[in-house]
Amino acid sequence: MNLEFAHPWALLLGLLAILPWRDGSQPASGYSSISMLPDDPVSAWLDRFLRGCGVVAVWSLTFALAGPFQREQWVDRVGSGAHVVLLIDHSSSMNENFAGRYLGGAAGESKAAVASRLLTEFIERRPADLFGLVAFSAAPIHVLPLGADHEAGESAVHSLSNRGHGITHIAPGLAMALDYFDGQPVTGSRVILLVSDGAARIEPEVGALLKQQFHDYAVSLYWIYLRNPRSGSLSEPPKNPNESTSPEYFLHRYFQDLGIPYRAYEATGHTALEAAIADVEMLENKPLRYREKLPRQDRSDWGYGIALACLSILLLAQRLEVNPWRR
Repeated sequence: MNLEFAHPWALLLGLLAILPWRDGSQPASGYSSISMLPDDPVSAWLDRFLRGCGVVAVWSLTFALAGPFQREQWVDRVGSGAHVVLLIDHSSSMNENFAGRYLGGAAGESKAAVASRLLTEFIERRPADLFGLVAFSAAPIHVLPLGADHEAGESAVHSLSNRGHGITHIAPGLAMALDYFDGQPVTGSRVILLVSDGAARIEPEVGALLKQQFHDYAVSLYWIYLRNPRSGSLSEPPKNPNESTSPEYFLHRYFQDLGIPYRAYEATGHTALEAAIADVEMLENKPLRYREKLPRQDRSDWGYGIALACLSILLLAQRLEVNPWRR
């Protein structure tokens, strides 16, 4: 149970439990002749019971005052889900809506805001998953480590709904997302969920290193490509085959050549983005073993609760007590 006490010296107050057993702890009544009193075993047992309540009340209060608590501990859990690192684009282009217009006027809700809201709902629906979060634009940002704190994950994703800055530089973001799995036990499927509206060229040396890490950590990759009318398609080769003008197509080809489980989605609106997230949710629902860290828990309420019950019995007994008539 790992029970410890914040103030163990307070347990010495438990010696006061002898007080209910001392003579005179119960009120006495005078009679002209004790021999005239009949045997009354019910009253004798009731007297012992009330004295026992007094002892338990003292012990319980002593226990509570000593500050009992359970240390933080790790608990093994079994569920269904995955270890998911969300790699979210936070560049300035995410301030556009799906029609390619920036916020203001008729632009409406930005791609960043839509993605943030739908991914927050995705986390809410996945109670057994472990989530981590990396944001990237010109450089990656370590936002949230891989863990089971879903409330922190939802808050972190929601924070990315504000305005983004900079350009899309995806290679450092992928490298940081892969590092999240370094040293982590393999207890379920591992996923990087990339949400981006653009891409950038990956140097061959960097691409080879990322490919090796994908295989070493056994990570699957999903890319939800937030496409606007001006963006190129992932499935259609560009007329001008140049990585500087059509980086998304060449990045998609690079991902296909990684030799890992990979799937891409072209989301051209709110409905398509919601469907893509739902498809990922359906695919990544395998058995998962994980460890959850339980925080330190105060147990003094046990003592106070038992003491309250015992003192209530003693108070009720006092109210029901009949005082003998005296001249």
